[in-house]
Amino acid sequence: MAVFPVTRIGAILAVRSVSASVAFYTRHLGFAVEAVYEDPGYATLVRDGVRLSLAEQGHPAPDRPGIDLLAPLDPTKLQVALVLEVADARSVHAALAADGLASVAPPFEPPWGGCRFFVADPDGYLVEVEQH
Repeated sequence: MAVFPVTRIGAILAVRSVSASVAFYTRHLGFAVEAVYEDPGYATLVRDGVRLSLAEQGHPAPDRPGIDLLAPLDPTKLQVALVLEVADARSVHAALAADGLASVAPPFEPPWGGCRFFVADPDGYLVEVEQH
């Protein structure tokens, strides 16, 4: 097993519109813009030590030959969901609803404890807001 230090963990999501996704993640979920690039569109957002990058779908890159990043074709069949762990999921749900953002379903309290709900971003990626 390779052992090496990691200074930050993040994810790259392929999106149809970088500007629409930046607006969603900054307005509703409190991310800050670290950088925005044009042609092809790309943005790096940060929040609480986490990096979320948004890449315009479908453009080639020399460091990933033969691999295209694509936004979900069918938002009912996703490969990934993002998770934001919070102290009080119900209060976050209420704040997002007051801001006009609907959740996929009401907050859910699983039998093992905690509370969670999901919102969908402009491309259909699910963001789980979870309280342990």
